Amino acid sequence: MSLTRLTRASSSISRPSRRSVHCIAVSQLSGTSITTTTTTTTTTSRNITSSYIPPLSQNKRNRFPTVSQVPPRRHGSSAAATAAVTPQEVIEEVLVAPVQPVEGAQEVVPLLMDIKAVLENEIGGDDVWSRRVDAAITDLQAQRNGRLAVIGDSLAAPRDVVSALLEDPLADSEIGRRALLSRHEDANIDIFQISQGIVPRRDAESLVISSSWLLNTGYDVIEINTKETDQTISTLLRTDSLLVVIDPIRLTNTPQMSSILPSILSRVNVHFAINGHLPPNTTPAAVEATLREQLAKVQQSHPNSNFPSPSVSFVDAQSALEALDALAAGLQDHGPASSSAKTRAFEVFQNQFLASRIGPLQSTLTSSLKADSHPQLTTARQVASLAVAQIEDIIASDRDIVREASHTVSELRRSAQHGATKARHLSVASRGIEGGLVEGGVAHEMAKVKAGLEERFAGRLTWLSLVGRARVDDVASELGTYLGTRFGVDLERQIIFETGQLSQLQSSLDTTSDQTIRKLSHPSHTPSSTHPFTSPLLLNHLSTLSLSIPPLTPTTLLTPILTRREQLLAQSVPRLQASAQRALLTTYSTALLSMSLSWMSYVPPLTLTSAPTAVGLGLLGVVASLAWGQRMWGKAQKKFWKDWTRITGMMKGDLETRFNTALQTQVLTKPLSAAEGLEKLIEKRNTRLDQLQDKVDQLSRRL
Repeated sequence: MSLTRLTRASSSISRPSRRSVHCIAVSQLSGTSITTTTTTTTTTSRNITSSYIPPLSQNKRNRFPTVSQVPPRRHGSSAAATAAVTPQEVIEEVLVAPVQPVEGAQEVVPLLMDIKAVLENEIGGDDVWSRRVDAAITDLQAQRNGRLAVIGDSLAAPRDVVSALLEDPLADSEIGRRALLSRHEDANIDIFQISQGIVPRRDAESLVISSSWLLNTGYDVIEINTKETDQTISTLLRTDSLLVVIDPIRLTNTPQMSSILPSILSRVNVHFAINGHLPPNTTPAAVEATLREQLAKVQQSHPNSNFPSPSVSFVDAQSALEALDALAAGLQDHGPASSSAKTRAFEVFQNQFLASRIGPLQSTLTSSLKADSHPQLTTARQVASLAVAQIEDIIASDRDIVREASHTVSELRRSAQHGATKARHLSVASRGIEGGLVEGGVAHEMAKVKAGLEERFAGRLTWLSLVGRARVDDVASELGTYLGTRFGVDLERQIIFETGQLSQLQSSLDTTSDQTIRKLSHPSHTPSSTHPFTSPLLLNHLSTLSLSIPPLTPTTLLTPILTRREQLLAQSVPRLQASAQRALLTTYSTALLSMSLSWMSYVPPLTLTSAPTAVGLGLLGVVASLAWGQRMWGKAQKKFWKDWTRITGMMKGDLETRFNTALQTQVLTKPLSAAEGLEKLIEKRNTRLDQLQDKVDQLSRRL
């Protein structure tokens, strides 16, 4: 409100006010239209809709009323005004203005439809942004007034700012003024629209009043009081400009503002109004600097966003409302002391209204709103840009998920390999050093068994002992008993213990595999309804694999020892037994033959040698037979030790092979299969993200 208009009003205080000229009969202000009879003839009054206003919500098509404008009839005298008070029969006709297409919409709508297709077909999951883009497409179907969103918590009093911004006692009717000031009485409306119109009208969630500021800017005011973040952001995206009302103490550090501040700052036309008295010893420059610091922190938390710098104003809506109330009271005072009362009222108005700084806010907003001649297109392009940014954020988030999943799979594979390497290092089969013995190793255990065999070969199984006892069968029984009770017994105990360790490692790796798959398949932290690493085929394969893998039993790794022991008992020992029998038989037969020949050479008729000579020859034959048998027994032992070396040497290799086979086919099968399957899913996801990024890049070039 300008001071020029105020001066003109004060100079005409003796004239009847416009309220006394136009009598408005009110049927009911809240919830119904206001019927007016302002003509003295039988001419037809027409309510003409000035513009089409699309709905702010997809769920409420007719949420906001259209704006009705009726040209006022000015009367030249109070007599004419008095005559106009008499109600006359009026025939009303409502003419609906034709829908005007939005100029330039044909360039933006295809882009929005392509973005919507990407959101619905490629992103999936949460359809909030798809609905927002669809609302922008619907909004471009017809022209409407611009929309100024006003938002702020109750302590910042955004409703008072709106009232001070729109109230004009010099031009408003008393009914319209009361309707504006009492619009939120006994109601807590989330979204409330205030539109320009000559005839005041109040609906459930909207108000039509005559406001010079609304008429001048061509904008409607949308008051937003929703608490749900997504709903608030969606409503803000259906408006063209934002007025954020904050208090001078907390500024943006409020629960309501913290969650939506990044979305607010991403808009182009944003204005902050700091409403209320400043704290003591605080200057507006210091408060604004604090606000800029808070906004800079939001920018730092969103490094990929380039927020424009909003304008900032300082207002005192309460002082402005008090000033406007004083002016309204002064304009209505027609008593004897009306002149002095009006003078005081105007002085109060002038001082408090100037101190409230509402006038500069009105001017700033007016120039900012008028600077954009196509607010609908600007808003649609902003929605498109924000939707593309949202898709890029989802792609970046998915890449982070893929990167984390790749790290998790690598950890699973690393854990499996580390467990296998540790098990191999501690295995009996891998113990030993080149050219030496390590206690507990295969070579050390075989050396102990070999020492026991050598002790028996040097004791009861010597050749003379066998010949003297004439019990060659003791070779098989003694060696069989010894090998059956001592061959690899200590190795068996160690390997059974290692089998238990492998079983524990297998259970741990299987549990880790299941936990990894459940972790990567959980859809709670992804924007998609189906997580990118959820694969029923992989889950089915792993379930089948778990059932097909045989469990590790205590005898799983004992097969090489049992096989080589059986080979010694079934082949080497019987062969040694047979060699001992042949040697003993040869010794006995040779000794008997030599003694027989010696005796035959002594007795007639040959009588070739004397008795001593014959005895000597016989003894020589016996000794020769014993030596021959000893040699045969020695050769048999050499063959046995050769078999021993071959069999025990192969047993070490067999133990290593059996251990590695158990690791690969029973312990590592499931974790490695899970890691391989997840790696394939990660590769497919990366490929899909690359393709989606190409589409987003094409959309970005069209913005």
